[in-house]
Amino acid sequence: MVFTAHTKIREEKFGAVIFETLKEKIFITNRTGKDILNLLQKGSTLEEIVDTLVNSYSAPITNIRNDVTNFINQLKDNSILTR
Repeated sequence: MVFTAHTKIREEKFGAVIFETLKEKIFITNRTGKDILNLLQKGSTLEEIVDTLVNSYSAPITNIRNDVTNFINQLKDNSILTR
């Protein structure tokens, strides 16, 4: 998965702001979302992202996997990530 050419990401104290410049949309995410974005930028797979977050957060792995999957699907649906 890679970010589309018209996607810009700016990190903030609260998380991150994602600019989708083609449709001029702005998305805001929390720190967990920022962590996922950073891992995606590094080329991490879904399972690598889940493993990293399991070590960082105290939540069941199934919840983390579902949340990460939903987040990635939202990025794809909004033309932030290529399918």
